[in-house]
Amino acid sequence: MFRRSLAMAAMFLGLAASTAQAQQRACITDAEGAALFQVMLPDVIREMGRVCAALPAESFLRQPSAAFMARVQAGVGPATAAAQGGIRKLLGAQGAALADSPFAIPTARAIFVPMMAQEIKPADCPGLDKIVSNLAPLPPRNLAAVFVALAQLSQNGEKRGPRLPICPMARPR
Repeated sequence: MFRRSLAMAAMFLGLAASTAQAQQRACITDAEGAALFQVMLPDVIREMGRVCAALPAESFLRQPSAAFMARVQAGVGPATAAAQGGIRKLLGAQGAALADSPFAIPTARAIFVPMMAQEIKPADCPGLDKIVSNLAPLPPRNLAAVFVALAQLSQNGEKRGPRLPICPMARPR
């Protein structure tokens, strides 16, 4: 099982890299980005708590409520098809079979959640804790959409690390 997951991850990264070199792929839409964030949200929240271990033990990220985590986990199923569409777009035509496989979402999680965690600086943790705790009452779809908007806004600033090709935020007319 571990070898299969490792092979799938290598194929996922290889296909994404070759697709990126072969063509300028289309950006991931807000809906696809939100779906990708939504399916990764349970792991992202847990990883934020792990990275932010210096926060007080009673902080939201260190001890998210069971009800919140259940709601976030319940949002994974409804977002899976749209998330696979975003993965399909990332991988291009060569990766369509992988994007449609049951390994697509777990592989994307295994790749992108640690990448996101690496971008968290200890100084960011109190602010992240405050943001997530204040947004926690939102439905998972809306919470994921906020993360997409934040990712779009960060594209305008410093380039700290690898980024998903999320379409820029629409400009007001």
